[in-house]
Amino acid sequence: MKQSRRIDGTFFATALILFVLIASVFCIKTTIYRERIHDYQEQASYYEARAMAKMALANEIKHKQIFRFNTGTVSRNYLKLTVEMNDKKTYQFSVPTRFANFKK
Repeated sequence: MKQSRRIDGTFFATALILFVLIASVFCIKTTIYRERIHDYQEQASYYEARAMAKMALANEIKHKQIFRFNTGTVSRNYLKLTVEMNDKKTYQFSVPTRFANFKK
């Protein structure tokens, strides 16, 4: 009878170790996926800001002028475009020389 209890204890210890191992793998994979999603969101936000800056240049934004979009604002200060997103992220882009008109 003592032998069967020892088998049960060994089985319990093995099951516990296996559970901890599976839980660790699950936590690691969840963390990796969360970081990957965060990186994709950052990349999408950057490309959205870049598209807003290009649209402002295409519409001939002038010095000290502000363009408002649904997702943020674009302002120009000489050769620098500043895009401020609604989520308070700020991106700066340089203006190509072909758009470098300094008329006010």
